Amino acid sequence: MPLELQTALISALIALLTAGVSGYFTWSQVQREKNKWLMDLKTSYSVELHKTRLISYPEIFQLLGQLSMHASDPLTPAKAQQIGQAIHAWLYSSGGLCAEASTRGALKGLRHYCLEWKQGARPPELAQWRHTVLFLLRRDLDLQGFESFDPRDSGPLLKKLQAEMSLMQ
Repeated sequence: MPLELQTALISALIALLTAGVSGYFTWSQVQREKNKWLMDLKTSYSVELHKTRLISYPEIFQLLGQLSMHASDPLTPAKAQQIGQAIHAWLYSSGGLCAEASTRGALKGLRHYCLEWKQGARPPELAQWRHTVLFLLRRDLDLQGFESFDPRDSGPLLKKLQAEMSLMQ
C-alpha cells in the first residue's frame, strides 16, 4: 500500500476517533445540563408550591379552629353549615389547587359532615375529620406531628423546650 494512502487512512481514522470522542463528550454535557435544568425547575416548582400553601393554608386553619372543642363560640349546626360552605369555597380556590390529593379528600370528608349536621348532638366524625385534616395540612407544609400539651404534666414539654433553646445558644 502506498505511503500516501496509509497516511490518508490514518488521518481519517484519527479524525473519526476525535469526532466520536468529541461527540460523546458534547452529548454527555448536554445530558448533564438537561438534568441540572430539570432539577432547577423541580426545585422552583416546589418552592412556589410551598409559598402558595403558606399563603392559603392559614385560612383553612382558622376555619378548623372554629370546629375545635375549645373554640370561644360553641359550634351549632348552623355554624357547621357555614364552615362547610367555607371549606367548599376554599377547595375551589388556590388553597385547594395546591393541596395534596389526600388533603383535599379529607377536607371533602369534613365538608360532608359539616353540611350533613342539621340537628342534635355534635357528630363525633367532625372531630375525627378535623384531626385528620390538621395532620394532612401540617404534612403538606412539612410540619411533622401535633402539639403536645397536657396541663397536668407540663414538665416534659418544658424540659424539651429548654433543651432546644440550649442547642440554639
